[in-house]
Parts: sequence; structure tokens; C-alpha cells
Amino acid sequence: MAQAPHNRAPEKLWRISEDRRSRLIIALDLYGSPDDKRLLLGRCLSLLDELRDLIVGVKIGLPLSVSIGFDGVSEIIERFGGELYMIADFKLSDIPEIIQVALEGFGRMGFDAAIAHLFQGGIGEVKRAIDLFGVVAMSHPQAQLLQQSFHRLLREAEAAEVEGVIIGATRGDLIAEARRVLPRKTILSPGVIVQGASPAHALRMGGDFEIVGRAITMAENPIEAARMIVEAERDVLCA
Repeated sequence: MAQAPHNRAPEKLWRISEDRRSRLIIALDLYGSPDDKRLLLGRCLSLLDELRDLIVGVKIGLPLSVSIGFDGVSEIIERFGGELYMIADFKLSDIPEIIQVALEGFGRMGFDAAIAHLFQGGIGEVKRAIDLFGVVAMSHPQAQLLQQSFHRLLREAEAAEVEGVIIGATRGDLIAEARRVLPRKTILSPGVIVQGASPAHALRMGGDFEIVGRAITMAENPIEAARMIVEAERDVLCA
């Protein structure tokens, strides 16, 4: 069970979590034609406004960014970045110099953290102004090459001193192993509901936060969907 000490990094994420009694990060998995970007941006802003008391962070990826533009992304961060933990999810994978430039740009936009792959090496050389999470296992079944390198990636995450790791919520055994090997790292787990993991399963296995996208963003009642997940998480944390 992921009853984490409050001094674990990243501090902002854990502080918000403690204040709201939530471990839920929403993935803004919304996208569409650039012709409709103001409509889509308005939908994002309205959704976050409705969910602001239930969620602790927001993950923004490439599909949404190309749909609303980086000006739209900046508008989301400007409005909600003060109260929510903002994560840039572009799965960075390049030489250290390029990753550093990208992280500097995300920092200027107001992001608190970014997600990067670790298999290319060199992450430890990157001077970071924002938090960094390394991918060590993904939630979809085709990610076999990553899974075969799981323990090597855990060692890379530790050596690179990233703030945390990404492990799909469908990989409960890997979450448990990562918690054993990296007891102080923050574990974020996507893949809840739509990809098969039940709410709070990642927390039961030793994870810290669950990242949920379509199960909320495409729900008929997003508030009720988010509340159901948060209540399941609270049941585990209070058990």
C-alpha cells in the first residue's frame, strides 16, 4: 500500500495530494481539428474547473498540444498551474542537450514536470529546472522491449536521480518490484479502467498516483467518474 511519507519528492505534487486527499492525475486526452481549437480549449478549461477539487495534477501530451497549439496549452497552465501539478508528456527521447533544451522550454511555459524515456541514456547529465519522470514500463501489451529491460531501466532511473518513474497500472507486479527497488521514488501509473486496470489497483501494489484519461474525459458524467476513482483510492489509503 502506498502510504507515502510527506517529504517525498516532488514536493508540490505531494502537498496538493495531502490537501485534497487525492492521488488522481487527469490526462487531458482530448484532441480534434485545429479549426476547432478554441472550442476544444474551452472544453479543457471547463473540465478542469469542474474537477479541480478532485484531482491533483494534469498531464498534457502531444495530441492535445497539436490540436490547441502551445498558446492554448499555456492558457491552461496559466489558469490552473498555481493549484495543480502540470506534467508535460512528450516522452522525450534524445541526446541530453536536446532534452535539456526541451525541459527549459517546458519550465518557461509553467510546467512542473516532464516525462522522458530512459533507454537512450544520458538523463543524468541533464541540468533540470523542473521535475522529471522516467518511463520504465508502459500499460499496453505490445511494450515487450521495455518490459524485458525493466530492471535495467530501474537502475537507470536511480542513477539519473529522476523524481519518479512511470509504470502502467496494468503491471501490478512491476509496480510492486519498483517500490521494492526504488522505495523513495514517486510512481505514476496510467492505464486505469480503459486499458484494464481497476481504480486504486496501482496504489494497492505500491504505486503513488494514478493517471486517468478517457475514463473521465469521455465519461457521460466526468465528475462522478473522477469521484468514484478518488473514493476507491481513499479506501485503499485508509485501509
